[in-house]
Amino acid sequence: MSLKRSHSSTDEQNKTLADSVRKLEANVLSSHQNLNDIVKIFSIAKDEHVEMAFVAVNSLGRIYSALWMKGLLRRSKSQKDSAAAKVSEWLRSNFNMYTDLLKTMLGHSDAPMQVAALRMLLQLLSKEGESLIKIAGEYAFPNESFMEIIEAVLNIGTANEHLLRVLVESYLNMYDDLRIYFYRTVAKMASPDYDPFKHNSKRGPRSKISTEVSETFIRNTFAVMSEIRAVPKTDIADIKSFWVPLPKNLGDVEPIVLSPSVHKKAFSEAWLAFMRLPLTADLYKQVLLTMHKRIIPYMTDAKGLMDFLSNAYDAGGSISLLALNGLFTLIAEYNLNYPQFYEKLYALLDHNLLHVKYRARFFRLLEIFLGSSHLPAYLIAAFIKRMSRLALSAPPAGAVTVIPMVYNLLKDHPSCMVLIHRMPGYNEETGEEVVVEDCDPFDAEEADPAKCQAIKSSVWELETLQHHYYPNIATLAKVFNEPFHKPKFMLEDFLDHTYATFFESDTVRKPKKAPALAVQPPTSLLRPGDALSDFLIF
Repeated sequence: MSLKRSHSSTDEQNKTLADSVRKLEANVLSSHQNLNDIVKIFSIAKDEHVEMAFVAVNSLGRIYSALWMKGLLRRSKSQKDSAAAKVSEWLRSNFNMYTDLLKTMLGHSDAPMQVAALRMLLQLLSKEGESLIKIAGEYAFPNESFMEIIEAVLNIGTANEHLLRVLVESYLNMYDDLRIYFYRTVAKMASPDYDPFKHNSKRGPRSKISTEVSETFIRNTFAVMSEIRAVPKTDIADIKSFWVPLPKNLGDVEPIVLSPSVHKKAFSEAWLAFMRLPLTADLYKQVLLTMHKRIIPYMTDAKGLMDFLSNAYDAGGSISLLALNGLFTLIAEYNLNYPQFYEKLYALLDHNLLHVKYRARFFRLLEIFLGSSHLPAYLIAAFIKRMSRLALSAPPAGAVTVIPMVYNLLKDHPSCMVLIHRMPGYNEETGEEVVVEDCDPFDAEEADPAKCQAIKSSVWELETLQHHYYPNIATLAKVFNEPFHKPKFMLEDFLDHTYATFFESDTVRKPKKAPALAVQPPTSLLRPGDALSDFLIF
């Protein structure tokens, strides 16, 4: 009974306090003589009770929005010592404390409180922008205030996914001005000479955060940038959504938010600055996965990505595989000259390749890279031989990709057909068989495809695959025993196979005839020769 009374008493207190906040808000909005009531509401906003803090925070937001529109928060350049100027300065000081409180609430343990704080900060930003436009008589964006908001969001270690999603979906994807200044903020914060303690002439020293770019900042920045679906506009007519409204009279100078080239430049600088940060291996891969579709097409100069992609390609392993897409785009569309490209591509064909999940992506690109008829025969032969050798120890899903790939290469490059017809140990000069202990001249350890002697070898590995333990692969490999009159394989049909797809196809397939059994079914209880047949006579 006492517990119920306690809950009832608390609810009544909260209701009374909420009513008190509303009355104080009404007093402030009705008369400037009641501005001191802002301090009382602010003390309630710092309450540990979430519901009461929420009520007070929203109340202060409405108050300061109204004060911005009335011009009471503007700094007066004249009459600095007047009573109005002192009131304005006092209001600015309290406003700064309020926004600092909202930035603190961005890291609140309660997700709705985080979102409410973000929405209120951006709402006040809009009002501040409108006030600046009235003063300047032309478009003005409160970039300094916006930068502090973004700085606070991206450095929150406890940032809720919903908070970042709201920032992207409700603001950055919707408003062109917020998006361009967000990119500019990221580029500035990610630059090596960025100083978060830089003095702000309007507000004093910035909120203190680490001078080093934190892992939290990198993670949150990528989470936001990777989800921005709105791409830089190419036509000024498409730039028409603004969080801070454009004035009716734009003046003689066109605002930068109306320039498509500035939007593209901000996008490019933000991504380039982000890629210079110390990314984790996981983030490195995620950036590479989105590179060729979401980043390269919208860069002012895609060649600026050459260093990042080249370093990724040289890194080896799965990172090199993922860098291929972006690197190929630069080579094909931007005339990038990458030295020793095929040597490094050849090096990627190792024992791990046919086991990784990016295998399909690699073979799609490999088919394009080796499709040119101008490539020398020794190079194609090296790739054919290396893939055939790897297929011997590959899982079925890897081997089933290699066979059609090799078949297509032999169709495209008839000069490599000698690999099929040459017999191991056959001396082409004398026409005699040479019996040696190791008759394959191919050097699997040689990193240079020009020196591995693949063109002098044969693909005996394909004949070995004709005896593969999995019947489907053995049958597929027998295509090399037939004349090459069949059309090329559609490689895409073989790339996504796994043990699961093989198992499913085998279990669904109906056998044409009953399988042979190793045990002969008995025709009698006892067979002649059994131990009991001599004692039991029927």
